[in-house]
Amino acid sequence: MRHFRTILPGHFEIERGDVSDYAQLARFHYARTRPAIFAQIWRCVYVAPFTRARGLAGVLVLTYPTRNAMGRRSVLPIRGSPGDELKFVNEHVRTISRVIVHPQFRSLGISTKLIRCVCESCNTRYVEAVARMGRIHPLFDRAGMTRVEPTDEKRPVYFVFDRKKGERP
Repeated sequence: MRHFRTILPGHFEIERGDVSDYAQLARFHYARTRPAIFAQIWRCVYVAPFTRARGLAGVLVLTYPTRNAMGRRSVLPIRGSPGDELKFVNEHVRTISRVIVHPQFRSLGISTKLIRCVCESCNTRYVEAVARMGRIHPLFDRAGMTRVEPTDEKRPVYFVFDRKKGERP
């Protein structure tokens, strides 16, 4: 569990969560579809001063990677057939599929803290994200992930974090 403070009284705790945490905040995410296969869920909980009352402030969903992600082959050490690629990504990659912060707690750096915590704690070497808003919103950049711009500007931006290097691969 990780603790951090913001301008609010009290503090925040980042810890492992479950599907019920995602379900509680899913309505605040712009994508209405549910992620495919959950690998891990992390949550950020606000702990109020004095009363120690707890409230869900944010959630991050890690999933197993999709078969293809634009940018992945150009950055990660993937060689061989599509089957080899699939085996590699299933063993070594997890994908950040959702980062949701309750509107009451936005602009406090919670999403960046969640991403950093997951990048440091994930049980795979690589953590990736594919973001349509990546050009506009520097969320993954601020969290320390490496940006890989697509050749087609209409495509989403690919981000990756290499845990062995603590930075880009």
